Amino acid sequence: MLFGREAERARIAALLEDARLGRSAVLVVRGEAGVGKSALLQAGRELADGVTVLSGCGIESEASLPYSGLHQVVRPILSELERLPEPQARALRGALGLEDGSGDQWFLVSLAVLSLLSEAAERGPVLCLVDDAHWLDDASAESLVFAARRLEAEGVAMLFAAREGEVRSFDAPGLAELRLDGLDPEAAAAMLDEHAAVTLSPEARERLIEGTRGNPLALLELFSTLSESQLSGMEPLSDPLPVGRHIERAFLSRTQRLPEGTQTLLLVAAADDTGSPAPVLAAAARLGADIDALDAAEEAGLLSVRDGALVFRHPLIRSAVYQAAPFSRRRSAHRALADVLDGEGNADRRAWHRAAASVEPDASVADELEQAARRAHLRSGFVPASLAFERAATLTVDDHAKARLLSSAAESAWFAGRTERALMLLERARPSVTEPAEYAQVDRWRGLIELGRGVPTDARDLLVRSARDIAAVDAEQALYTLALACIASAYGGDADAVPAIVRVADELPDAPDSHVTRFLEAFLDGTGAYFAGDFDTASPMLRTAVETADEADAEDSTRLPDLLLLAGGAALFLGDDRAAERFNRRLASRARDLGALSLLNETLPRVALMQVATGQWSAAAAGLTEGVQLARQTGQQQLVGHMLAMLALVAGVRGDEEECRALATESAELASTRNLVHVTLTARWAQLCLELGHGRPEEALGAAREITSIPLCLWAAPDRIEAAYRADDVATARAWLTQFARWARTSGSTWANDVSARCHAMLADDAEEADRLFAEALDERADGERPFERARTELAFGEHLRRTRRRLEARAHLRSALDGFEALGARQWAERARVELRASGQTARRRDPSTRGDLTQQELQIARFVGQGLSNREVAAQMFLSPRTIDFHLRNVFRKLGITSRMQLAQLDVVREGDPLTAIAPAHV
Repeated sequence: MLFGREAERARIAALLEDARLGRSAVLVVRGEAGVGKSALLQAGRELADGVTVLSGCGIESEASLPYSGLHQVVRPILSELERLPEPQARALRGALGLEDGSGDQWFLVSLAVLSLLSEAAERGPVLCLVDDAHWLDDASAESLVFAARRLEAEGVAMLFAAREGEVRSFDAPGLAELRLDGLDPEAAAAMLDEHAAVTLSPEARERLIEGTRGNPLALLELFSTLSESQLSGMEPLSDPLPVGRHIERAFLSRTQRLPEGTQTLLLVAAADDTGSPAPVLAAAARLGADIDALDAAEEAGLLSVRDGALVFRHPLIRSAVYQAAPFSRRRSAHRALADVLDGEGNADRRAWHRAAASVEPDASVADELEQAARRAHLRSGFVPASLAFERAATLTVDDHAKARLLSSAAESAWFAGRTERALMLLERARPSVTEPAEYAQVDRWRGLIELGRGVPTDARDLLVRSARDIAAVDAEQALYTLALACIASAYGGDADAVPAIVRVADELPDAPDSHVTRFLEAFLDGTGAYFAGDFDTASPMLRTAVETADEADAEDSTRLPDLLLLAGGAALFLGDDRAAERFNRRLASRARDLGALSLLNETLPRVALMQVATGQWSAAAAGLTEGVQLARQTGQQQLVGHMLAMLALVAGVRGDEEECRALATESAELASTRNLVHVTLTARWAQLCLELGHGRPEEALGAAREITSIPLCLWAAPDRIEAAYRADDVATARAWLTQFARWARTSGSTWANDVSARCHAMLADDAEEADRLFAEALDERADGERPFERARTELAFGEHLRRTRRRLEARAHLRSALDGFEALGARQWAERARVELRASGQTARRRDPSTRGDLTQQELQIARFVGQGLSNREVAAQMFLSPRTIDFHLRNVFRKLGITSRMQLAQLDVVREGDPLTAIAPAHV
């Protein structure tokens, strides 16, 4: 019976009612130990009449085993796997060990969980209960939270309960939370009176409620430790009363009165991570406890066998039993469990139990644990892998092995997005480092981490030092590290340092000839020349890097963090939109598959840059919004600033003034504390686009003058040149155009040469020359590559024709410009085109908002995918949602557009014009 939880119970009832009506909802219940989280989940179970209930519970000893918690939850509905897309089903089977496979595709596993819950809900509403979520293994927690964030219209309710104040936490940003405090005095008094065997004195009641702060479990369990004299007020109560951690001790008074064999069994069960009676009973038997010990534990209400599994009455009993046992007895329990857990399937558990039983260094145990760590890493269980590598390091006396293991632990932590932990591990590795190559490994990872979270120039110095140290041992790795140093210099706005880094590469020993070596050498030579302004040398080398990137990636895609990061950079420097999008999307897909959050965060701003350039503005905003949240979680503040600046750029080209200025200011503040010049300049670029779109050329030119460093001065060149031209500063416009045109010519980029022709036309003194250049700028070769730039060219040509009194000719170009801007959602630019069109003598109709404006961003994206012929399941896979959610939104689309079929939808402009929103998803999903 629940006391004083009417509001909380009503909230859960509302969640269940929503599920019955086909709506999904999630709630995370947080609170201290014993506050009643488990009881509230049980109340949810009791309210779930006619609802399929799935449940799981985090177990401390299983926190290092990837997907062990997830298996508890989805086991009853695994028959639905047959209805999932095969890549998702295969990934989930591999993760759960249901078939051969590495289970290393974290993103597909998470998507499979979402699809599995959705499929189960097809048969009726589903309630998913997860208790002690703070003890879930990271892979399970992240997959369940992934699904929870994307539930919408499936009829699935999810309830998580997580304890506060533990060494582990359950991170679920963005999910609704309920903070559960102790009972109010009235409810607490009612509960005490209900359960007390004697009449409580007013003083005792008041002291108990005050001393426990209304913690229900503490109140109830104190009855077993307090005498009747104390409860009746005849004897004083201890001061202070046990609260918080001391609740666990309340359980011990019950266990300590049990027979020795039962206490042994309870300890083995607490140390166990299988939940299976067989290994627990076998291990306990080795320690002298017979099967009768289980009977005594059940009679005491501490342990029971439920659905073929050993279950403690409350998770705190397990914690209390384990933590109160002397270390020698805990060692014996773990050793006994390791002895009975035989077979390859129990290798990871056996390794952890052997490690828990070890005091002195033991090379064989360290080796077993290292192998368990590598298996966890392959399953995308990066946090458990990091823990296993770290524990293995404590079990070895060899300094080289210790340094290697701690570096591996740091690497796994970085992949998991635990940057602070990664840095801590690297610092611990330093005292064991004796060789230059080992120093290089530590510095390389420190540089990578600093690149995402700290000061780019510091990252550059660490990476250059690492390259020098490792060159004699691994020249190829040294080249890769120097290439990363070039990227760090670019982020720091120190273009002069890039050629100097390339000169360091020239001084290193030659690397063995390979596709990777040829790619890295071309990248370094091309990047050095690019940042020196020598585009004639840079472009051919960067083109070579782009053309050899696929072979290099195929040759060695595992030893280095990812060559695609560099390949995408080379394509961006070259102005090759298609290659840049291809490389960066592939890298994003790879990072998502692995669950490598730090690597994914490095990629999202690059993907967004290409989406902004190619008119996919809504997709860019969606990806960046996700990225900001992820980067904040992982502590990659440099990337937070970068993505906020990119979001400001999206708002700027759209003309959203308030949003653009707020985002630009926030990103600039972050940039100022870390000397993030690239972020600062991107924020200024956003402001430049905003002012230009609003027709404020002087303000636009002020922002443009601050953008002086490569590559931003080239990427923003079309906007800078037009700002100077419209502000009547022709000399500045010509100077900026000279640099941009030289880069465009050498790069061979079609869009860049077309923009160059447009800018030359705008600055031309002769009308006929301007006509020729505008016609060249509208060359069909680049049609559709950059729709925003093409619309601007149409507008500029139309303005020129109207000024030279050719109004009829102007109308076609102005109409094309208007249509292009409206399709993109560039409101201010569309208004400028509309004004010019009216001045040409033609009334400009406004686009019917019923075909676009009433749709949300998500509905618009779904409409376009469906209009392309994709099924609901295929759209769900692309957008990382469930098919039921797609169906829900699609019904809204039909209603808003006044249509009844997919065929009608495919014929509407809304799915054929502008902004081709494409989610970042693995190509094989």
